Amino acid sequence: MKMGTHEAMEMHEVLSESICMIDHYAMYLNQCRDPELRRVLERQQRHMIDSYNTKVNVMQGQGIDISRAPRMTMGAAAGMGMNHQPDYGMQQTSPVTPRPEARNLDDRIIAQGALMFHKCGAVRSTNAALECANPQLRNLLATSSRSCMEMAYEIFQYMNHKGWYQVPMMPEHTLNQMQQTYQPMMGH
Repeated sequence: MKMGTHEAMEMHEVLSESICMIDHYAMYLNQCRDPELRRVLERQQRHMIDSYNTKVNVMQGQGIDISRAPRMTMGAAAGMGMNHQPDYGMQQTSPVTPRPEARNLDDRIIAQGALMFHKCGAVRSTNAALECANPQLRNLLATSSRSCMEMAYEIFQYMNHKGWYQVPMMPEHTLNQMQQTYQPMMGH
């Protein structure tokens, strides 16, 4: 597969970040206490390794069958027991502060780290895909971006269920006003 300089550099960045994510997941799995979070992390790490190997094959010129590119499923389809609607609203929670002296990560910080990695991975893969001239490489990176989005949402669901990622509600009158601001175009 031919690859332009910009594409090669983008793939280099994506692969470097993938290694970092996979290695961090190894640390997370060593410190994770919640069996439900552990199952999610194990499944996601396996997916990230498969995705990494696919990208390495592309970089090494072995090509790719895009129909076989790893895709992440989430929720019940992935074996996660919580395929529920998010809980909306704010509840009183305990204050949190940084713990620079900490030797271990708790499950909340592990989940936040995983969520942050997936959000950044989605942005990185999307930006890399936008810079690709090769359509197969662009599709691979777009698929990677979507997988990061799905894994991020799966972690969000876990955190939301635990009360660690709350979704504030907008006052109904403000929401109604915003919803009425935009109207469909007529005659097109």
